[in-house]
Amino acid sequence: MRIKILGGAVVGWSGSHHELIPDGVVVLEGNAIDYVGSDRALPADKTIDAAGKLVCPGFINLHVHSQLNIGDYLITDVTKKDYLSANYFVFGAPVKEKMTPPPPPSVAVGRKYALMSALKNGATTVLDPGSGPGDFEGYVETVGQIGGRVFFSPAYRSHDIFTDSEGHHYYEARPDQGRKGLQQAVDFIRKFHGAHQGRLQGILNPAQAETCEPSLLKESAAAAEELGVGLHIHAGGNLREFLQILYHHRKPVVEYLAESGVLGPKTVLGHMVYVAGHSRVDYPFGDELKVIATTGASVGHCPHKYAKMALAMESFDSYVERGINVGLGTDTYPLDIISEMRYASLISRLVDRKYHGARPAAVFNAATIWGAEALGRKDLGRLARGAKADIVIVDLRTLRYGPVRDPVTALVEYGSGADVETVIVDGEIVIERGHSTRVDEAELLAQGEATAKRAWDNWATRDWAGRSAEEITPPAFPIHKQ
Repeated sequence: MRIKILGGAVVGWSGSHHELIPDGVVVLEGNAIDYVGSDRALPADKTIDAAGKLVCPGFINLHVHSQLNIGDYLITDVTKKDYLSANYFVFGAPVKEKMTPPPPPSVAVGRKYALMSALKNGATTVLDPGSGPGDFEGYVETVGQIGGRVFFSPAYRSHDIFTDSEGHHYYEARPDQGRKGLQQAVDFIRKFHGAHQGRLQGILNPAQAETCEPSLLKESAAAAEELGVGLHIHAGGNLREFLQILYHHRKPVVEYLAESGVLGPKTVLGHMVYVAGHSRVDYPFGDELKVIATTGASVGHCPHKYAKMALAMESFDSYVERGINVGLGTDTYPLDIISEMRYASLISRLVDRKYHGARPAAVFNAATIWGAEALGRKDLGRLARGAKADIVIVDLRTLRYGPVRDPVTALVEYGSGADVETVIVDGEIVIERGHSTRVDEAELLAQGEATAKRAWDNWATRDWAGRSAEEITPPAFPIHKQ
């Protein structure tokens, strides 16, 4: 089927950079782009009127955990003075004796909800570095139902993180040092890599850097090489991780990963905020950014997540100027890759005190071609003949934008995923007029709300001190009582 997108401001690909084609035309043939230019007379079986809209390459979100936002509300735990912005520990480091696996139906709803949310916000491709546990055949089925591109395999680690009865976090080694998890991930990739006409791609996910001992990382690098896939690892994510690696291995996280053999052009480092020289780290030794750039590894930058915790990467511009390939991810809800571009730009300017920094072109590149580079995919993140037919159409004709002079700048400065009107993946329209063509969104929303309510209502049964969700992070205003 030939689809013609007509009359929008098209972000085309020159061969070396994006370029704007006013009143442009994009023609799709099957699952690939056949034409990008200005010829309105080209024949097609279906025409999409994009007048007054922005026609973009599908965005690439390098950090989407396919689960509900149950823990997001607790991530800035206001009750623990020794929390040290430990990121996910408040909900992801359970009391061992109280630990129970989430019900499979809840896991399934979380996966579907997150992948659907990311797609509706304009991310045609996501990297999922960890979903709920179990039923991975069901995960594959969910990817097929949603219709987006997903890079995934089950996460694994050699050490778990728990909380004791006094609220202290501690690490405990797994008896097998994570080998069972690594084998499960390898088996998953061998079985499902390329499923759903290639929309599901394998990528190894050793979990957080400090939870993976060196030999597990070395074996992961060897397995990725053998399988021909990439590797993602959470690194530089919180101060506890930095200290754990420094105290146990006497080197900062990037040096630890480099010596463990996992840094290379197919490696994505999730977050990479805490590096030697960061203003919140009293460790001015070494040059971790140089190591990242030299190895060719990429960074998946999630600015909104860290702003929640009063933190920032220092800075987006600095990493790019050092030669590091930086892509964008959302991590927490909302899974809005368009708004993430604005966060990346504004926070970088604040950190550097440079109002002319982190320009729209750079953060747009991070959400498109640089994200594709991180995944080793030259056929994604650009609108060019022969590239995959992954396209997003954004409606700019709202009073919120104001008159639009430069549509890409307007998107970065004012836009959000709510403005996404059409999403095409592999030549198939999966979001049309803002709604999924495959999924009953009202039903999914109801399932998600019911699942989250059960978890929050029962939070005290799993918390180390028996605290409710309201005690850990109180509501913005007191709840009125009848």
